Amino acid sequence: MSSFNIDVRQYDASGLPSIDVKEVWRYSGCRSIPEDQPSLDLMDSMLKEYGSIARPRVCFARCDRMPFETDSKGLARVISGSDEVIVFAATVGIEFDRVINRFKKVAPSKALILQALGAERVEALCDLFCSEFEGRTSRYSPGYGDLPLTTQRDVFALLQCESKIGISLNESLLMTPSKSVTAIFGIRHGDVNKDGASGVRGHNCAECGLLECEFRDGSENRDSSPASDVSPNSEPSPNGGD
Repeated sequence: MSSFNIDVRQYDASGLPSIDVKEVWRYSGCRSIPEDQPSLDLMDSMLKEYGSIARPRVCFARCDRMPFETDSKGLARVISGSDEVIVFAATVGIEFDRVINRFKKVAPSKALILQALGAERVEALCDLFCSEFEGRTSRYSPGYGDLPLTTQRDVFALLQCESKIGISLNESLLMTPSKSVTAIFGIRHGDVNKDGASGVRGHNCAECGLLECEFRDGSENRDSSPASDVSPNSEPSPNGGD
């Protein structure tokens, strides 16, 4: 693999986009915001106490071509015509894992909401980082569409994620901290619309074949998503938001 310069950006938690409460509910498995007051009160208290625990960091390489080989047709479509390719890793830190583990046995509802909050915060970090590049395409991640999860190894070899921002990858290709994301997007010079993007913000679920993904975008056909109307006060298993 060719050598590319790796840059690191650190952000303050207060500098991230405002928490999208509807997205937090969606990541927790709810298709709509619950109407019962105990659930609303629980969400409100969790956001007040843990809404600013993120420690956002990003490392990335700005490349004049794809820095490693891949047969993904989906990724090829996304970055087609790009003048540059950005490969990045983002994390909101280990504190989410610590508090989630603390609540898993004693308060599963709180653990579930923290899982969802962490997922929303790392996606907000990715959106913020990507927004800094004009002419950007939508982003594409290992394990998304036809880009195999094994691509994580290529991304980590390129970015040196552990030494740069403290993200490690185990043999099962799971990242620690768990609220971390790796992704790839393109930049098309001179191809900029009014909000600075040439493509769709974030991921584009329409380009992904994972119809059963529990986090499939709400603008897609709801029947394709297995997410159910779950109230956190029903104490579901806290396995969402990874």
